[in-house]
Amino acid sequence: MSEPKRLHPITYLSKIFKSVKDNVLTVVLAGFLFLKNGFNLNDIGDLIFPGILLIFAVVSIVLGIIEALTTTYWISDDKLFVKNGILSVSTKELYIARIQSVETTRNIVNQLFGGVILDIKTPGDGVKLDSISKQAADELTHYLETRKNNLGDTVEEVHQAPAFESYYRLQLKDIMLMSVTSGAMGTVLAVVFGLYSQVDEILHISDRLAPIQQEIGSSFSSIALLVMMALLLSYITGIFVTALKYFNYELTYDGERLRIRYGLFEVKERIVIVKQIQAVEEKKSFLRQWLGYTSFRVTITSDAALESEDENVLGQIEVLPFIKRKEGLAVMAQLVPDYYYNEVDRVIPRRSLRRYIQWHWLVIIIATALVQYYFFNQAWMVGIALLILTFIAGWMRYRYSGYVIQDDQITVRETGLFASSIYHLKEDRLISIHVTDHYFLDNARLASIVLRVSAGSLFTDASLKLVERTDAERIYDWFIEKEVRQYEES
Repeated sequence: MSEPKRLHPITYLSKIFKSVKDNVLTVVLAGFLFLKNGFNLNDIGDLIFPGILLIFAVVSIVLGIIEALTTTYWISDDKLFVKNGILSVSTKELYIARIQSVETTRNIVNQLFGGVILDIKTPGDGVKLDSISKQAADELTHYLETRKNNLGDTVEEVHQAPAFESYYRLQLKDIMLMSVTSGAMGTVLAVVFGLYSQVDEILHISDRLAPIQQEIGSSFSSIALLVMMALLLSYITGIFVTALKYFNYELTYDGERLRIRYGLFEVKERIVIVKQIQAVEEKKSFLRQWLGYTSFRVTITSDAALESEDENVLGQIEVLPFIKRKEGLAVMAQLVPDYYYNEVDRVIPRRSLRRYIQWHWLVIIIATALVQYYFFNQAWMVGIALLILTFIAGWMRYRYSGYVIQDDQITVRETGLFASSIYHLKEDRLISIHVTDHYFLDNARLASIVLRVSAGSLFTDASLKLVERTDAERIYDWFIEKEVRQYEES
């Protein structure tokens, strides 16, 4: 491990693949501009902007290849070194003792040629080796994890790590049911509408659809049919995307580490050290709750997550993405046994209910009135629908939110319109507690409280809105007692 090693030759193809994927919208936009304006050297002004876009894409590919060619890595003095660059040489070093998680990803190119993208993270930094051979990744991962465990011990030999045992696997029927109840439709619609506005500026789709819109514009049934067709198409697309993402999902455990592997076109593998978990969250929609299913994820810390996907920016890693609740609780009790998986006490007082909705109703009523008067004479129907949804959301929060304290752990349940989250938090992992109130809440003897833990490069919050003042004080005192004990012990 002390000799500098280079990346796998497949890295060059992987970098090209990644650069093309990252710049696909740039290339498509440049192509649209060329099609719109035509490739005519006499109108050089029309070619400048799409040409710049293509140059950026090519430069991105070239820089990726140069980085791959110059990257070497080695281990010395219980630190991992990664060096790259030609004119500007960068050397990054990570202390093995601070490594928090090791993740592997295999895109299509890696799967075809045996490469692995290795992402090594600490609470303050991280490195990504893109790509190394599967064998080299396994050897490096094993060395880093076992050496981390042995640091500080008198034994210098690196022992063979225990074998991983399968604890949970998503079956095909579960993947399909998970996809059907995933709620990915909203994401698909957001992406489609976002792309539509950009493409419409180039291809003028709205102008081409204008005759059709005039034909059906006066027909309520035609509009309703088109809306339903769009929702159905986005729903089917969301099912397909979710099924591909979680294909062959498997969770294994070796007594100290969780290993999570999933994906079809892009296979991801993550390793999480159990003792470094900051919090456990159970998240479920009311549809899934009605069917008896839930999901669990854990929170870790890593500033390096900024370069990864969104869920890692927040430090949240799915452990059980879709499972029967009773089975899930049993699995989590085995995998992360330091936590209590209790039900919360529903403590929201009835006088909080109107406060959950009154300001939202005021804004909706004013906005609806303005739109009704100036723009759209049927806006009142939308306003009534929003008032009903707001009331339901407030009722669900009032009916199901709560908390429970047991020993060194607090469990908090937040409830919204469609889903709820249950946070299991240890007192030694909390970084702060905020209690907020004002004159009117003081008179009503109410307060809101926010509990914060480190998560990814940021933090995550568990909050209780408008609880009894005595409950807020009880949670705050529980946290302060821990702080006092730590101060006296030091």
